[in-house]
Amino acid sequence: MLKYIAYTSVFFYMFSINVRAQVLVGADIYIDKGAEMYIEAANTTFDQANIITDRSNNYGLVAFGPDAQWSNADHNAHVNGYTRMFNEEAFSFPSGHDNIFQPLRITRINQHTIVDIAYSHIGHSNLTAEIGIEKVSDEFYWTAFGDDPAYVSLSWNSFSNIDKLTDNNLDRLGIAGYDGTVWRIIEAGLDSAHFEDNSNVSLLSGSITSKNPVFLEGYDAFTLVAVSAENILKISQGFTPNGDGINDTWYIENIENYPNAKIYVYSRWDREVYTSLGNYQNDWNGIYKNNQEPVPDGSYAYVIDLDGDDEMDLAGWIYVTR
Repeated sequence: MLKYIAYTSVFFYMFSINVRAQVLVGADIYIDKGAEMYIEAANTTFDQANIITDRSNNYGLVAFGPDAQWSNADHNAHVNGYTRMFNEEAFSFPSGHDNIFQPLRITRINQHTIVDIAYSHIGHSNLTAEIGIEKVSDEFYWTAFGDDPAYVSLSWNSFSNIDKLTDNNLDRLGIAGYDGTVWRIIEAGLDSAHFEDNSNVSLLSGSITSKNPVFLEGYDAFTLVAVSAENILKISQGFTPNGDGINDTWYIENIENYPNAKIYVYSRWDREVYTSLGNYQNDWNGIYKNNQEPVPDGSYAYVIDLDGDDEMDLAGWIYVTR
């Protein structure tokens, strides 16, 4: 059985591991700015050691190949910096920061592009949030770089202080994505068990997953938030207008509480494809504005003016697929 064993700290300026059996990380490994450690091995085992990457703009990274997986990551052993996934349908990132292990899971709906993730156990520099978010976690966030839509699962542990974030009420827990200006709600639901170790979900440990594919290109980062209990708009991140009677229209929960809301939907090329100037009935079925042609499958930007005063209150992305 072929292994790569790191017994001393190694500085990587350009390095590739192409073994296909196992990689055992037995001592800290450092990957410098702009360098990539590409792993094709079937399993990388963390043994009380970290892989540390440069976190600057031209960051270093650990890249797991299409069939590569990992095991044994914990608070003492993980990737402290950027991890890249290739064409796996689903991948849990062994992400951490210093002595905190905090995985994130990406589940693809297609396999066209790579995704880079890094965890930071500090508050984001901008905690400004849209209506419906009462508090953004000031404890941690994940930086994310990707293109195509995918389901996003975030985790928490005893270091995350979820009890303080949600006032001991897990029903208030939600996911938010940072669009470069503000944090925006992503419709999500608590997992029945933690995706990383199948443990029970509680205030001390658990995970939560977006209910629809998230347009990764629309967000720079993800974190956990406390959502408002009253009049919160739960905006579907996607729908499937294929006529099967299930999820055929774009649904915005509680939109009836905002009868003057103006809603606009745009293509990625800024073409307006749908408009509602009040009393939206949750009935848009993916048909172009002013004709009966269906919009192509893909990602669309939405803007919502809740009070009809021509001031944008909410914005985000939805994904249409048949």
